[in-house]
Amino acid sequence: MSDALLPFGRGAAPLAGRTILQIVPPGEAGGDEGATLAVAAALVEAGARALVASESREFAAELQAAGGLHVPFPTGAKSPLALTLNARRLVKVLQAEQVDLVHARSRGAAWIAVRACRSLKRPVVTTFVGEGKGSSPRTSFERAAAEGDLVVAASQYAAERALALFPAAEGRVRIVRPGLDLTKLAPEAVSRERVAAVRERWGVAPHERVVLAPARLISARGQRLVVEAAAKVNALGLDDLRFVIAGEPIRQSYLRELDALANEQGVKALVTRAGALADRPAALLAAAVVVIPALDAEGVTRTPIEASAIGALTIASHVGSARETIAAPPYVTADERSGWLVPSGEADALAEAIKAALGLGASARQAIRLRARARVAETHALARMTGDTLRVYAEALGR
Repeated sequence: MSDALLPFGRGAAPLAGRTILQIVPPGEAGGDEGATLAVAAALVEAGARALVASESREFAAELQAAGGLHVPFPTGAKSPLALTLNARRLVKVLQAEQVDLVHARSRGAAWIAVRACRSLKRPVVTTFVGEGKGSSPRTSFERAAAEGDLVVAASQYAAERALALFPAAEGRVRIVRPGLDLTKLAPEAVSRERVAAVRERWGVAPHERVVLAPARLISARGQRLVVEAAAKVNALGLDDLRFVIAGEPIRQSYLRELDALANEQGVKALVTRAGALADRPAALLAAAVVVIPALDAEGVTRTPIEASAIGALTIASHVGSARETIAAPPYVTADERSGWLVPSGEADALAEAIKAALGLGASARQAIRLRARARVAETHALARMTGDTLRVYAEALGR
């Protein structure tokens, strides 16, 4: 058994023989089923009994294959009546399965878990979801995410936001960064045929270098800045470029706005719109540069982590937790750079960063790619995430 499963260096896994229940909402509702499954597998390896409450039947099969047990539960319910009924239902589950600890991975799950666990005097871990600005909590539903015996945040930035919104959580917040299966994001694991297929779907010529902006098409993700930056880069005389904006739109009118802006800026031929990435590793490898020009912290998703993990030259807005993923001046020297951070909302700065990335020589590009991969391997490896999570569980049980 790895040291990651031996919290506090005791030499024996304190989770062995324990029953841990994770509650996860459906994936389409924001539930992180991948992380839940990985933690369940780590619990089984540590000798614990891993239960997961969810609505997904497909997820149940994956969980069973990992040695866990699925508990059918309406985790997506949000109405006050449904939450109250689910809290009572959860009490029965905890008693029947003799659950020692619950990890609630959403606000709704936190509301019912806190009430069920308090009534039975069982420890509960909650996850603070989201890294946006947020507002002061007004209801018990909004406060529930910070009422766990320990509260998990996905980054230093998220931890600071949680404490700003919930000062009473001081001393109970723990950082557990997202974990990626880095084997799937290794460049050598992606065939040339997959990369060529992606470029063909985009309609990109063999000689064209791609600047890829992969994100859901909403204004907060900064696609307008990509179009404006394309015009500025084009004016600088850089040729053989194609700007690919890849993502599904929330509203069709936004697509028309982007098309009109591209036409207005004179770069309609340089900007290609594509759907959401079906093969993310191949798409990230197919790009010369990946840009994440989010306008605010909520626009910072896992994309910069994935792009850095595969070694893409990555440019992100300096908002939210981007600084924790990408090492860039002034926080490190130029020789330690693993990507670029640019001021949010500034097309000129984005264009300059794109120009700088495209202008690097082969050795400089390779050095940045290696540093980016090494940084993500250190901070966002799947084994680190599961180990950190199990340490939180052990600490909560010890409290």
